[in-house]
Amino acid sequence: MESKLFSIGDIVTLKMHPYSDGSTEIIISGDHIMLPPLMVVAEIYKAKQSFSGVKSDTYKYRCTWFSPKPYKFIFAEIDEDDLKLILKCSSTINRNYLKRGDKVAFKTAPIELGKKKSSLNYEDNSVNAGVGSTVINSLLSFLPPVLQLVDIEPHKSKHALTDKKLTPIRNVSALDVRINLFDPTDDKISGYTLPLEALELIEEVDASTILALSQIIKRSGFVNIKTEKLETLAKPRNIAYRGGYYFLRAYDYLLNKVEEFDIVQATTFAKIKSPFIAEAPKFDIVHKPEAATPEFIATEIADAIKDALASLSYIRIKYKSRNDQLSHRTLKNYNIINVKEGSFDVNYLVGYCLLRHDNRSFRIDRIQSLQKLDLSYK
Repeated sequence: MESKLFSIGDIVTLKMHPYSDGSTEIIISGDHIMLPPLMVVAEIYKAKQSFSGVKSDTYKYRCTWFSPKPYKFIFAEIDEDDLKLILKCSSTINRNYLKRGDKVAFKTAPIELGKKKSSLNYEDNSVNAGVGSTVINSLLSFLPPVLQLVDIEPHKSKHALTDKKLTPIRNVSALDVRINLFDPTDDKISGYTLPLEALELIEEVDASTILALSQIIKRSGFVNIKTEKLETLAKPRNIAYRGGYYFLRAYDYLLNKVEEFDIVQATTFAKIKSPFIAEAPKFDIVHKPEAATPEFIATEIADAIKDALASLSYIRIKYKSRNDQLSHRTLKNYNIINVKEGSFDVNYLVGYCLLRHDNRSFRIDRIQSLQKLDLSYK
């Protein structure tokens, strides 16, 4: 028996919640305490409902979520018409990959972690915003704790799964997982039973990776970070541990802001000597007294742009706007164009700005410095 809208393992919430399918990465601020939680469908069964005195057939869903107030998993029976989908269950853990003692996460944890990161004090260490820190209070705050697997067993339903004609009337998980969690409110270990579809396996992180990153942080080093989706250069700040997952907090030289990167086996962190392989201007006034003049600096920066363009390297500039605002920008797909402004020829650097996610132009005589990154965008 399957309902038309939801399946076992789907992440759902009440319709009053502002988030919906595909919108969980949008940051919306507000009073998160007053909002319903994200829940996982644990059971589905046929039922009757009444509205304005009219009875009709419907489905009910036994949903579960983690509540931080009593610090425990809550179960509730909710009508289909009261729910909306947040994330469809696309896969289930292969039980053959599980063993006692494995760390597992409640399925809503990755979504909550994404919003948890957005809620942290964001320190702007670039010169982009001119503001020391920004706080964003996200709407999702039911972050479940790390869970530890105890056992896997066939589901034993307290209710009939079929009617007298053997027609399915209740859909349940085939397997239940017994898990433990540490309850800091009572300073004890509590046990729960959850459907296999409500959980995901937390990938173990090699201890040598954590140690290597710790050494780089201690020595104020730099790393090349590579995942399936991106490659960047960064200066690590610290390692965070939340919800069973490790994160590297680092200053990203492509985005020019502090970012967090999941520390998993699919991500490589390679130590590098420096993110930059060339810089301009050099201010070599000992051998070239004219090196400090605006004209010489503009020429030197233009030459550095051409050099970086030959290898299709990212470039990072420190730019002063017409309002004397300083910002760091990293560019790709750039070039130099000459524009006639009155009786003057003015050179502009035009390229795709990774900060603004769009093409931007910069007067070369307003570029304070340029760094050629040890990374190609080709």
